[in-house]
Amino acid sequence: MGKFSTYRYLELKDDTSNSHINVRRSLKQPRRFKKVFIFLIALGLCGTYLLGLFAGQTQWFDGIAKSLGYESITHHAVIIDAGSSGSRVLAYKFRVPFTVFGPTSLDLVDEYFEETKPGLSSYVDDPKKGADTIVQLIKKAEFLTPVEKRRSTPVIVRATAGLRLLPADKAKQLVQEVADAIAKLGYDVGPNSVEIMDGSDEGIFIWYTVNLLHNLIGGETMAALDLGGGSTQITFQLSDEDTKMYPAADQFVVPAGDNITLYTHSYLNLGLLAARHGVFKQEAGDNDTNEFVSVCVDPIVQKEKWTYANKQYIISGAPRPEGMKREAVYKRCHAAVTRYVERTLDWVPRRAPSGSVAAMSYFYDVAADAGLIDVMAGGQVSVTAYRSAARRACSASNVEQPWACIDLVYMVALLHDAYKIRDEEPISLFKKVNGHEVSWALGLAYTTAMNKITTAPAA
Repeated sequence: MGKFSTYRYLELKDDTSNSHINVRRSLKQPRRFKKVFIFLIALGLCGTYLLGLFAGQTQWFDGIAKSLGYESITHHAVIIDAGSSGSRVLAYKFRVPFTVFGPTSLDLVDEYFEETKPGLSSYVDDPKKGADTIVQLIKKAEFLTPVEKRRSTPVIVRATAGLRLLPADKAKQLVQEVADAIAKLGYDVGPNSVEIMDGSDEGIFIWYTVNLLHNLIGGETMAALDLGGGSTQITFQLSDEDTKMYPAADQFVVPAGDNITLYTHSYLNLGLLAARHGVFKQEAGDNDTNEFVSVCVDPIVQKEKWTYANKQYIISGAPRPEGMKREAVYKRCHAAVTRYVERTLDWVPRRAPSGSVAAMSYFYDVAADAGLIDVMAGGQVSVTAYRSAARRACSASNVEQPWACIDLVYMVALLHDAYKIRDEEPISLFKKVNGHEVSWALGLAYTTAMNKITTAPAA
């Protein structure tokens, strides 16, 4: 809020030598000052209103500018999310809106999304073929970037947990093959364009995406929970008091309106698929055989084939005592899952994340498969809703969804036991917001374009 001006009234001295004149002055002068004073107040109010309008109604000014023929500058970015379960291209077109006051911003005006499976890590023994899958994705998205702008359009490839779990030399070879292949496509490809993404970056960029799409940057932001195949990330804004409760290595100062501090932590081997495999392996006495028997799988499921990290496994449900009740079936699976989670967590948060909670990726998919949300529109869930669905799934002979029990129990263990989220706390699940994919790729593209804008004058 702006500061209000303080006006000081000057007292007129009465001239007793001429009472007639003094009487007229005492009537007319205050009226004149009153008019001036009212004018100043009106001027101040108008100025305050206009300043507020300029600062808060960027879209209004931008709309007028466009109607008068203003053509804004556009920026493009192409991001490849080379995840553990698949690779995705997300191509973006941004425009710089017309502004009178305030910092430069970007509007997302167009986006292209395409996915291919399996993930890049699946080509560990054929890196050239893996690199070609990335090239083909970029070519599918090239229509969004005009030919004359491709040289200035960054192409960024970020591999996530799938490559982080590979031997270092194998991962490095894949990265180099991809870098060599995309360098020939005519885009802006630099020495750091292809990298294995740090888990903290994954968390920060998905946080940016969620809050950008909800226009919350600079205000009260949402916590972001992302669940991939190999890892999971939790990211939220910290108050000054909160910073003492979290490791300094997990705190990052980021520009979001003003500079704010984020807490973000990435848990390797706690992605959905990695956790599923970890529980199965744990039940086998930590022997990585190719055949597992699990209490989290219905006994009707026998010799079910499942592929994880390029290896095929045979999964069967463990026998159950006759007449075993639903709650007992759930508890038996929950005990196995929480044991794996507790031994895999490298840091246990002391309390639940600050602010409202948004979750995506496998959090969304598992809820949709269980009928907890609309598969297209998303919705809100809670730990209680996941738990109720888990109890139903663990006692149902559903051969079409053999992993429903373990996956739903894992949602409960991760959200409640690890992240400390209360049973009835609403969790908003997103796949798209206003037609845009909810992916860390948008956060990376946005910050890359903004950095390009801010460094352009210096260059």
